[in-house]
Amino acid sequence: MIPSMHTQPTGSAVSAKSSDSFSESKTGGPAFTLADVSQKSGFKLWTLTFDLPGEKVNKLSRAVIEEFGSLIEKLEKMKGQIDALILKSGKPGNFVAGADIEMIQATKNAGEAEALSRTGQVLLDHWEDLPFVTVAVINGNALGGGCELSLGCSAILMSNDPAVKIGLPETLLGVVPGMGGCVRLPRKVGIATALDLILAGKTLNGERAAKAGLIEACLPKEDFETSAVAWVKQNLKVLQSGSRLAKEPKLGGAGGIMGALLEKTPMGRSVIFKKARSGVLSKTRGQYPAPLEVIEIMKSNGAAYGPKLRGETRNKAMKREARGFGKMAATEISKNLIRLFFLTESVKKSKGVTSGSSVQSVKMESAAVLGAGVMGGGVAQLFAEKNIHTRMKDLNSKALALGIASASKVFKGQLKKKRINSRQFQQKMNFIAPVLDYSGFRSAQIVVEAVLEKMDVKQKVFQELEGQVSESCVIASNTSSLSITEMQKVMKKPERFGGMHFFNPVSKMPLVEVIRGAQTSDQTVSTIYQFSKQLGKTPIVVKDSPGFLVNRLLAPYMNEATWCLGDGAGIEEIDQALLEFGMPMGPMELIDEVGVDVGEKVAHILNDAFGPRMLTAPYNSKILAAGRLGKKSGKGFYVYDAQGRNKELKSEIYGILGVTPNLGKVSREEIIERCVFPMINEASRCLEEGVVATASEVDLGMIMGTGFPPFRGGLLRYADSVGAKRIVERLKEYQKRFGARYEPAPALLARAQNDQLFYS
Repeated sequence: MIPSMHTQPTGSAVSAKSSDSFSESKTGGPAFTLADVSQKSGFKLWTLTFDLPGEKVNKLSRAVIEEFGSLIEKLEKMKGQIDALILKSGKPGNFVAGADIEMIQATKNAGEAEALSRTGQVLLDHWEDLPFVTVAVINGNALGGGCELSLGCSAILMSNDPAVKIGLPETLLGVVPGMGGCVRLPRKVGIATALDLILAGKTLNGERAAKAGLIEACLPKEDFETSAVAWVKQNLKVLQSGSRLAKEPKLGGAGGIMGALLEKTPMGRSVIFKKARSGVLSKTRGQYPAPLEVIEIMKSNGAAYGPKLRGETRNKAMKREARGFGKMAATEISKNLIRLFFLTESVKKSKGVTSGSSVQSVKMESAAVLGAGVMGGGVAQLFAEKNIHTRMKDLNSKALALGIASASKVFKGQLKKKRINSRQFQQKMNFIAPVLDYSGFRSAQIVVEAVLEKMDVKQKVFQELEGQVSESCVIASNTSSLSITEMQKVMKKPERFGGMHFFNPVSKMPLVEVIRGAQTSDQTVSTIYQFSKQLGKTPIVVKDSPGFLVNRLLAPYMNEATWCLGDGAGIEEIDQALLEFGMPMGPMELIDEVGVDVGEKVAHILNDAFGPRMLTAPYNSKILAAGRLGKKSGKGFYVYDAQGRNKELKSEIYGILGVTPNLGKVSREEIIERCVFPMINEASRCLEEGVVATASEVDLGMIMGTGFPPFRGGLLRYADSVGAKRIVERLKEYQKRFGARYEPAPALLARAQNDQLFYS
């Protein structure tokens, strides 16, 4: 008997009927439709269509699991009536998105989460043991539980549509695969490949999944379901025998005799696990426990490549996985990562303006970029990436060449990693048309400006531009610090103008700040917001104010780090403290990455705007005086190699700065507090001023725009974990020592006095 979830099922357990149409699916009633299509196929073939009513994607909720359990009990009694059962989805672009994440989030402790995992595991064990062939036919994303359900089938077939992906991304939510993924995947593709996929939460398209041996075949997306039926009929006897049809995997990650020795001997497996653990610790510094737990689960279970496990051996392995799932699901790290997932999901559903606003959705097919160079080229590349025809204009051929080179560099990186082929590389580059005039701008639906960061230059450009574009064209500035409202003053149609602030490098940084100027219309805000999502970015809407959100919060972080230098902290000491805190890069290296000159300019803009609390430390100007601009010039706080990949600290820098390091004089705790607490202080002001509307937008902006540690939930989630009282106490102590830079904001003082959280 399959265990119950102790909830009411969604209705009748299963709908069974004959069908002449393979593609028939349900749009209401139960989640699963079982149909006999034997007459059309020529053998005893049945289909099981998963189509969760009222949802855009299929997910394994409690009610669905209940219904699926009842269905499996029915199927277990149909031996002899079915040769093969095809599992497919009734939802375009989705197979099964995985387990309902709200179900995981709702678990209160490790025991509850472990029990949840065991319920799913037992269900899929029964599915795997059905007395006939089962084939997953995937023409949409099969992630998490969807992948695990597929692994329980006799075979997996995927469409060659590059948008269709399969994988186990659970570690990205701070948990481990909990429905057999840690057990079944290494049996299918080997230990090394399984670890590579699970530890990083990788997903594969059909072509790559077939090469990895994860699926049995990758079929053309055209007439995919008909081809799948033909494949099943052709290979039925082999499937019934249980013989492998998938490509043999590259054991040990390399294949051949050496790979086989690694995976098939205790010493070799030990090497694989040791290397995997070292890689995880190098990337995460031990701050994300889920990948490490995956390794321990596989080690404990004696994971190996081979036939499917059955009986008590499988049961024991599943129980170990479930314990690991329960342990991870109970951590605050997992809770924070799941909250972040829901934040990003809310962006997908939003139009960027209040629900009462009537705005139109516009898909962009043609665009233009004003200003080539590194940033303009990066923006043009992003547009071309999404097959948007793009004009890129600048004043001379040299600038255009730099922009084209910047775009080409990104695509060449994709080519090198085999994400695109040579033909696709050329196709993408052909979407960018470099021009010295405004030819073609009339057809652009949106123009993004990325010229010199000077107000008079930008205003002149916009005055000239307005006469060269259509009446419906949206115009946006990529400014990082200048006022959108001020730029609007010279425009004839200011309502169609707003900010679209990309972060550098454009191809990698996921955040876009959508800046609303005083006269920017809701339609313009929504258009830029939705266009950002079309580009694959995460947008947040911010009020036009100095530094907007991210730079306003990041400036005191970098500024306070340099003030710590004057108090005796070493450059590497400061960076190491913040790396251990969880930042992706230390603040001193970050200044070099951004550009010492850029950081100094933004710091003075904010100092002018906000006065003593943004008092600029004197050390950046000393480095600039020495001709050190950061990574782009090969020297900043650090010295970089020709490729900019490796850095080295030279003692000469302290002479340039005029400081003497006294390691240990400034404690690690003080370095972290002096860099992070001013950001929290300034964030409370941003909320009070309405720069953004909610604490969640602050956190989303800081995670996506600065890499603030996701496992901490964001800047203000972290603030809540410390407590406003503690933060105010420390700020007051630092204020006594260092002055107005640390003066607690009135809004933060009020939270401390009322014992109030940012997330109440």
